[in-house]
Amino acid sequence: MEDQAQLLPLYEQVRHSILAGIQSGQFSEGGFLPAEPELMSLYGVSRVTLRRAIGDLCADGRLQRQQGRGTLVMPNKVRQTLVSLSGFSETMDGLGRKAGHRILSRDDHPEAPAIRDRLGAASLIHFERLLEDNGMPMTLESLWFDAARFPEVVDTVAAGGSFFAALRNLAGIVPAHAERQIDVGFASPAERNVLPVTATQPVYRIEKIVTDSEGQPLALSQLVTPSHLVTYTIKT
Repeated sequence: MEDQAQLLPLYEQVRHSILAGIQSGQFSEGGFLPAEPELMSLYGVSRVTLRRAIGDLCADGRLQRQQGRGTLVMPNKVRQTLVSLSGFSETMDGLGRKAGHRILSRDDHPEAPAIRDRLGAASLIHFERLLEDNGMPMTLESLWFDAARFPEVVDTVAAGGSFFAALRNLAGIVPAHAERQIDVGFASPAERNVLPVTATQPVYRIEKIVTDSEGQPLALSQLVTPSHLVTYTIKT
């Protein structure tokens, strides 16, 4: 195996070595790689070779260059099932990862008549949230639901709690169905300010409406997730 590795181009050997360092914990997810001179010394390669190896890993989504900060080690892709009714927290718990919900904004009286009509909401409320994976930004979410129907859920969501858990534990309602529409595009400048994605990396855009056992809408979510962070699967 060692002889085979030495047959690879030098930049590929460096790429494999960096990946091995990530997997072993030498370079921790969410942290930055050492500076270029240190890595050049560690691997005994030129700046050109090192940058090609790092460039390939950035293209694969394992690393991300951040202007003025360095090269960030990205987490492994999260696998999510599109037909699953699990919330974000439940999905991450099942993977042994810690979910976070950072509130970016709250609007108790949003001007969104189309969404109000789709949810049949008496008092529509809107939260803009950044969903985090072990403290790392993962998904930008616009969450809409009826505050008049679920007043007990509002404070929990506003405090950074799980909407699905609050719906189940406080309102006694378990989602029964979900309808999703998925598209692929590129992040806007505003989205790139909060998500680990560049202008040339695609993002998934998912709109999800969750309903109860009687078909009544519970919430509408609009999600933006960099494609290098998530792999979506469909169960049949």
